[in-house]
Amino acid sequence: MIQQRRTNNMKEGKRKFPRKTKIMLKDSRGLYKGTRQSQRSSSALYSSDTSDNEWSSTSPRDTNVFTSKKFLSEESVVTDFKNLSLKDRIKDYCLNPVPQSFDKPAVPGFVFDIDGVFKNGGKYASYGAKALRLLKEAGLPYVFMTNGGGGRTERQYADVMNQKLSAFDSEKLGKIKYVQEDQMILSYTPFATHLSHLKDEPVLIVGCPRAKNAAKSYGFRKPMAISEYTRKHPTMNPFGKAGCEKDNKVIINGKEQWDEGIKAILVFTDPGDFFEAIQVLTDILLSSRPGEKEYEKYHRIPVVFSNPDLLWKTQYPHARFGQGAFRLSLEACYKARMQAMGLSDIEIKQRLDDFVQFGKPEHAQFYHAREAALNTAKRLGCSISHFYMVGDNPRSDITGAVEMDKVSISKKLRNWSGMLVRTGVWQDGDNTMGAKGIYNNVVDVIKHILKKHANEIQELSDGLKHAEA
Repeated sequence: MIQQRRTNNMKEGKRKFPRKTKIMLKDSRGLYKGTRQSQRSSSALYSSDTSDNEWSSTSPRDTNVFTSKKFLSEESVVTDFKNLSLKDRIKDYCLNPVPQSFDKPAVPGFVFDIDGVFKNGGKYASYGAKALRLLKEAGLPYVFMTNGGGGRTERQYADVMNQKLSAFDSEKLGKIKYVQEDQMILSYTPFATHLSHLKDEPVLIVGCPRAKNAAKSYGFRKPMAISEYTRKHPTMNPFGKAGCEKDNKVIINGKEQWDEGIKAILVFTDPGDFFEAIQVLTDILLSSRPGEKEYEKYHRIPVVFSNPDLLWKTQYPHARFGQGAFRLSLEACYKARMQAMGLSDIEIKQRLDDFVQFGKPEHAQFYHAREAALNTAKRLGCSISHFYMVGDNPRSDITGAVEMDKVSISKKLRNWSGMLVRTGVWQDGDNTMGAKGIYNNVVDVIKHILKKHANEIQELSDGLKHAEA
């Protein structure tokens, strides 16, 4: 009765912020599974130690942290992390950033895009190694955040990058280790932490052949490549390698076992076969046993994308479609299929909401880069006074930096600036999306920032010399 009166009061607007609220919990598929009571604190939304630490947020989740300009709300905090939905896990991570200690000299920190900044396709720029040497000589922290990865692990990508930077180095200084594994944030790097609740579950891996090995390296124990799935069920894609729409090709239909029990679809890289991926993923999203039953109303699993880029830069003169194009295509076909099946607009919207996005410009991706940069700074004996995102794509690199700066201001964290280069997607006349500067290449960006922060860098150098003495 008391709870009923409280609910009625809320509806009538008599009590805007009840002392206790009920919060709906979701499972990994995004389905509601129950409620829990939570006490709303009337204390300040932030706690801080302003003497030597950044303010760290203890505020509750916003209902739309990735699109709303209001990143903090006065709703109750759900602390039962195990029962949070995937999207709520990501929001929780973004609203509780790692604090930074300032007991060491503060200097600028760099977050670099790779494609369009250091390379185009497989061809690396001759000035890439020189750019990183400038930072190594100054003792400044830097990390790499790419919307690619090619299915490699962070260690594999770092090894390839070190080899290529040295091979294309215009000054031919030989093999130098410019990049370490912990300085790499690939598009799917967050999968290792944010999808930990799925590591013992069967997951479908979309991408190049080596993506499955990357999934295993993250601790996923039951990954299944989409190519393995279609080999097991060859009639799903009539035009695939194992498909039936080929001359002299006849498939004898026996009793198939639809026992995979896929709990999530993880898109590591662009699929090699768009048609197959769109067809198979649509089938799996609609049913756990597609060959036996086309549609199961209560079957819901997430699709996790690692890269939202519509375009990216290769050796081809003009930008090429990226994983963002695949997501758009899948969404359109999945929606059209559901409409053709007569599903309600509400259910269609709910099912499309099972799509989860990582990669730049998502805040979660930038927070991973921030954390990696802070760890690198700690190793170098410094802290970070300002974060510089250097990239070629305004819609991913610059937009992400601009939004991170807004969040940083609200949370009293260190500021971000987006620096745009002319060596990739962006062309003169395009929208810069709020870039703080436009430069011919990454070397020019670094020289400008070194000059701007010369006093801070000198203080770091003097402090390190004093410590050695």
